[in-house]
Amino acid sequence: MDGNGGGLICDIQDLGTAEWGCQGTNVGATGIIIGTGMQNTIDIELGCITANTAADKCTNSNAQGYTDWFLPSRDELVKIYQNKSIINATATVNGGIPFTGNDYWSSSENDNNQAWRVWLIDGGINTQNKNVSSFAVRAIRAF
Repeated sequence: MDGNGGGLICDIQDLGTAEWGCQGTNVGATGIIIGTGMQNTIDIELGCITANTAADKCTNSNAQGYTDWFLPSRDELVKIYQNKSIINATATVNGGIPFTGNDYWSSSENDNNQAWRVWLIDGGINTQNKNVSSFAVRAIRAF
């Protein structure tokens, strides 16, 4: 919650796995703090024409009838980790699936070749080559 009646909400299930995409290209998705995931996702979609990337899966999702999903920034994904048990319980009650506990891509780019990911087992944060690994994808949206 942002204190003004709005906030962020997490999808109740993963969108599968994907590469971050566009290895070797800086798309300008450098925001890491809470509130930057949407703009990062827009920047990824504008700067990376590769289909089925993590950001692409979020942008094209219409889960629960919404079409404004985006890939969370690094710190948004850390906040998801910190609230994982509540999110998992809510997802399960609403027909969703708990987090797999694996690595999840964030929308935060580190440089031309790497982007940030969060391991939802212990909240570990690290960078990974954009096109080397397929990690889990969970979309969020603002309300």
